[in-house]
Amino acid sequence: MSENTTVEFRQMNPKYATMILMGLAIVLFIAFIAANIRIARVAGSEIGIKINDISGDIDVIAESGTVIYNGLISSFYLMDTADQRLEMTADPQRGDRRQKDDLRIKTIDGSDVFVDLTINYGVTRDKVDVVALTSGLGDAYKLKWVRDYSRSVCRSVFGEMTTEEFYDASIREEKANLAREELNGMLSPFGIEVRKVIPEKFRFHQEYEEKIRAKKLADQEVEEQISKANAAQQDQIFRTVEATKKKEVFVATIHGQMQQLIVEAKANADKNIKEAEAYAVETSRGGDAKFYKMEQNAEAIKATKAAEAEALLKLAKAMEGEGGRNIVKMEYAQRLKQMEISGQPYTIDQQSERLIHKIDGNKLPSN
Repeated sequence: MSENTTVEFRQMNPKYATMILMGLAIVLFIAFIAANIRIARVAGSEIGIKINDISGDIDVIAESGTVIYNGLISSFYLMDTADQRLEMTADPQRGDRRQKDDLRIKTIDGSDVFVDLTINYGVTRDKVDVVALTSGLGDAYKLKWVRDYSRSVCRSVFGEMTTEEFYDASIREEKANLAREELNGMLSPFGIEVRKVIPEKFRFHQEYEEKIRAKKLADQEVEEQISKANAAQQDQIFRTVEATKKKEVFVATIHGQMQQLIVEAKANADKNIKEAEAYAVETSRGGDAKFYKMEQNAEAIKATKAAEAEALLKLAKAMEGEGGRNIVKMEYAQRLKQMEISGQPYTIDQQSERLIHKIDGNKLPSN
């Protein structure tokens, strides 16, 4: 400020001088405030945390949008609630540690097994302030809570398994769910939710791996033989059932045929009975008629024979006495007349002689 200006300012009315100074102070204060104004953006799965650096109060901003705050008295942080992954594997290229970081577990039967483990987790939206108060801002909660608790709990839960059970995916899944439940029981009060525990590859010491591989091959051979035996047994059961069904069908068929034959036999029997009854009736009627006819014939014959007998009796009576004897003689003579008598003469004399005999007084030469 020049000397003339200073003189003029000193000569100015004190009232106006005070007003000018106050105006300058206000302008300087506004400029100071404007210089400390901060603008932040909350988007997607993020949650804003504004902390009053003087009182320590925390203001959680869960809605997406623009946040304006005074950087002089407040601090602002963003915390992502989306799913995050904690990878602890033997591969140095995976995970947040560039070294071998898999989990060593002692099984219940004393074997050492090395497991690649992945933990899916996230911050609970309604407990972001709790995370900030207990773990601080930034990624401290990842190391302080998620990593340490996950390694400890999984080492304990998976350590309840036997060596053989590690080869059973269903048992591994069951233990992973149990580990997730235990972790949530511990971490949920601090605003952290474990969403999935994933046991990936697992390994044993090289010597033990070879023994396990040999045992598994032997077990596979046993299982194969058991499967073949079961298959043979099932085939036998199937064939037995099939044979039984065929027998039942055959028996049912024969039974049906027998029933049909019985029905046909009964029908034929009924038919034969009816025919026999009809024949009996017809025969009975025919027999009665024939009997009647023969009876009439017998009566006629009887009458005829009686008449003939009576005639013979009369003839016999008529032939009694001399007249009858004469008739007999005449009949006898007639029969002798019709007779031819031949023979060969017999003599002890060697000389032939002529034989002459007479019939009815006629002399006939002998041949």
